Amino acid sequence: MESKTKPQRDGVRRRLTFAGRIALADGAGVTPQLIADVCEQVGIHPRSFRLLYPTDDAFLDAVQERLALECAERLRSSFGEIRGLDDAQMLQAAAVVLARSRPIDRGAVIIRAERRLRALRSPNEADALLAAEHRQLDALSAVVAELIGQLGRDASWPTSLAARIIIETYERSFEAWVFGNGDERDFHTSSYITRTLPTLLGRMTSPMVRTTPVVAAA
Repeated sequence: MESKTKPQRDGVRRRLTFAGRIALADGAGVTPQLIADVCEQVGIHPRSFRLLYPTDDAFLDAVQERLALECAERLRSSFGEIRGLDDAQMLQAAAVVLARSRPIDRGAVIIRAERRLRALRSPNEADALLAAEHRQLDALSAVVAELIGQLGRDASWPTSLAARIIIETYERSFEAWVFGNGDERDFHTSSYITRTLPTLLGRMTSPMVRTTPVVAAA
């Protein structure tokens, strides 16, 4: 692995986190068999895996960061769907677009719970967990700021706070939806997406104040 260039190593990391995201979604956690399986899929030796991810927690954090980045990419690609609408329609459309970008799904909930449980069992890992969650939040805060700009509105709250509230309320509502036997593919039809999230987006933003240029008298 040391002989690989940085782009090659980054490519291996992407493939490992993609394979790990799928494998971890069944809730079995990081096991030697899971590591062997993802390494086989990617075509590397488990020793090389450990050069990239010295601990299981480091791998879980990398998978979650990959999920956050992919969500941000999906959301950016959907900005065109909210343009040209009136303010109320735009807030509703933004909520649906956000849901369809899948910031949380069943697999992500399982992976997140596994990582937090490991940190609770090993308090010395708490700092690493918090640092990883801050990186994930930074990625989502950036795209939330872009989303607000696409709405033609100004942020009334710090974007990091807005992103945190959106993610935490989204996660709780998504879990309740799934526990209530709702199909995760239909979460965009839930009351959280159709009513609560548009209200949140409206409260944490305000219409842009457009100033009229002053024309000097002749």
